[in-house]
Amino acid sequence: MILAVLLLAAGSVFAQGNAGYKERSIKYWDEGPVTEADFQVRHLASTLDDVAGDLQWGISFEPVTDRIGNLRYTHPVSRTYMDQLQSWQDPDHMLPWTLTYLQTEFNMLEVFRRKMQREINAQPQDYNAIRDYYQRAIQSATEAYMMETDRGRDAAAVSRYEVQYQAELDSLEDVSAAVLPQMNKKGIGSTFYAGYSCELFGNPVAEGIGPAHGFNLGASALFGDLYLALDLGMGRPGTLKADGFYYDEKIDYAWMKGVRCTSGQLQLLAGYTVLDRPYLALRPIVGAGVTFFDQDSDIKEANGSYKDSEISGLRLSAGAHLSWKLKRDLSYNYGGPGSYSETCLVFKAYAAHSQLKGLGETWSLNLGVALEWGGCMLKRNDSVVRP
Repeated sequence: MILAVLLLAAGSVFAQGNAGYKERSIKYWDEGPVTEADFQVRHLASTLDDVAGDLQWGISFEPVTDRIGNLRYTHPVSRTYMDQLQSWQDPDHMLPWTLTYLQTEFNMLEVFRRKMQREINAQPQDYNAIRDYYQRAIQSATEAYMMETDRGRDAAAVSRYEVQYQAELDSLEDVSAAVLPQMNKKGIGSTFYAGYSCELFGNPVAEGIGPAHGFNLGASALFGDLYLALDLGMGRPGTLKADGFYYDEKIDYAWMKGVRCTSGQLQLLAGYTVLDRPYLALRPIVGAGVTFFDQDSDIKEANGSYKDSEISGLRLSAGAHLSWKLKRDLSYNYGGPGSYSETCLVFKAYAAHSQLKGLGETWSLNLGVALEWGGCMLKRNDSVVRP
């Protein structure tokens, strides 16, 4: 057909198209059989060998989003279409089977599209090669169809092709709504989190300081299943419960009962994902950093501010993160890597051992919950992001 020559000369029958233009002119194959109303009327004084009409068609690849449980899955889907502004008919030369001839051509392209989509789903990394192969196959098939049907004038040949391609359509399932691709979350990524934490201290800290309630912030880097994070927690344990709890020799100040203090920890965390399911993930965690407590003294600086008194020391911790996945997003394009992101509610539990200067050793239990956002790039592999 003239169509194949025109489109292939322009570069490809595989198109994206302008959205506004397509709204006015595009009819997809799955929207129903062609009718005379789908074609522009052209009264030509001299047609090409009295051709009664021409179907301008193509294959588009457009992103669609499917939802599977907590997963939002964005992927390209191919669809066969005709261009109603460029397709035409000449009523002066229409034959009783002309619409059948044009519809059969449309069906033929849909058959090739379905075959192509199957191969792309099976080997998405070979998208470009598969597309190029089917571009040539479509060109060859349309040329053969045009010649063998004498451009639609041979009713018997049109009927044979009609039966052939209808049978193929009936036996060839449409797999445009592709199953989830095989992808491996082994790329580099990052996460950020913010939430609430509570730290319960053992003696000797518990003799003067109560539970510290506060916020927890952090950012992490992902290297496949390996997790590295910089974690900050700040809390307010309330007022000191006892006089003489700590003496700061540096500024000659004794921590006083009834005065508020602040606690916190800054630590580097390392973890490894041992369980990764559609709704849950479990990651054991170890960490090293510093535990600190601050209290404003009643000793004034020269500028009128009060000197700060601090207790600090090395902190070692171990625990786990249990993530409840609220939302997951998977997106990919043919011929390129994909991206994956999660929004999680993370429940945290650590046991920590701190060596505090001037107080000695203490154990603590840190409990918290945080909202975490993050993602990574994906590579196609044998491991599957499962629905």
